[in-house]
Amino acid sequence: MPSTPAVKHKKSRTDKLVLFLNLGAILALLLSYAAAHFSPTTMGYLVLFGLAYPFVLLLNVAFIIYWLFKRPRFGIFSGLFILLGIGHLTDFFQISFSKSADKTASHLKVLTYNVHVFDVFDKKEGPQTRDAIFDLLNREQADVLCFQEFFHSEKKKFFPTKDTILKFLPNVHFHERYTHALGGQQYFGVALFSKYPIVRKGYVPFSSDANNFCIYADLVVDGDTVRVYNGHLQSIRLKPEDYDLANGKTEQSEIDDASKRIARRLKSAFVKRQEQVDRIATSIKASPYPVILCGDFNDPPVSYTYETLTDILSDSFVECGNGIGNTYIGAFPSFRIDYILHSESLKAIEYRTLEEELSDHHAITSTMEWSARGNH
Repeated sequence: MPSTPAVKHKKSRTDKLVLFLNLGAILALLLSYAAAHFSPTTMGYLVLFGLAYPFVLLLNVAFIIYWLFKRPRFGIFSGLFILLGIGHLTDFFQISFSKSADKTASHLKVLTYNVHVFDVFDKKEGPQTRDAIFDLLNREQADVLCFQEFFHSEKKKFFPTKDTILKFLPNVHFHERYTHALGGQQYFGVALFSKYPIVRKGYVPFSSDANNFCIYADLVVDGDTVRVYNGHLQSIRLKPEDYDLANGKTEQSEIDDASKRIARRLKSAFVKRQEQVDRIATSIKASPYPVILCGDFNDPPVSYTYETLTDILSDSFVECGNGIGNTYIGAFPSFRIDYILHSESLKAIEYRTLEEELSDHHAITSTMEWSARGNH
């Protein structure tokens, strides 16, 4: 008897539709990769794909799972493109193990925290929040403290912040720059406090927005000089009505206009951040000393900001962090937007995201290690 020819299984309409959607998800994944490598001024709305990277990644994983049960060979498509961007995946998600410290090396523990002005305008809860933040700082005993959205006032009607740090913590050397001041001697900006002497202070001026800044201080640590930057980059500044869209509270007839409004604000913020991060990168390249860069960058790991800075610095989270390292507690932008980066001559041996929710950000800490050089 003649052999029976093999039966070819035709793709169902459902499979064809899923395959089409899968290809769309792969395209979105590639665009998210591209968002980290093109400047926002040249490829404006491409930055939105960078923000969407975690969701696009999960969507592609979902397609892989679907094809494993239907047509396993189709799952290869998303798998290959996820592997193509493995560097972005490891920037976003890490599994690390504890590292032992070299007792003969120099060490510096750094903490960075957007303190959201210590919740000063909440007359009922503000003082308790401020005290809880101080308890956190006292527990951590970091050598260097970098604050964004720092609040200070010389008026007695406001609770003391800077004076309290100088009185109760060993970080008595400080550098501050207030981006603007309100009436009643209320000051808002960035501040850096150090246990070690500061031999030089400076800042990186931004022309794009007077409400953001980056400062730096040269610290003498065990005979070596280390330059620590503290930056707060351009935020998106979404309005309450913008968050209504994210929370599904916007009227159906207003969704289109609201989406366009948010897209414009996102693009504007990304363009301003580009100028800011380019200036910081230029300053870092000119530094005569090893660098530690801390701050609230208002950008996720898949972004022009992160790619530009990690081209010249290492990410302490990538070296010894765990999970996704989420630092922003609010609704948007989510995930990791606060960072501690450092020169390659330094080594991160510890990284932690602190669990307290006393601001709209989590504080993060990292301990640096290096062999004595005597470079000051």
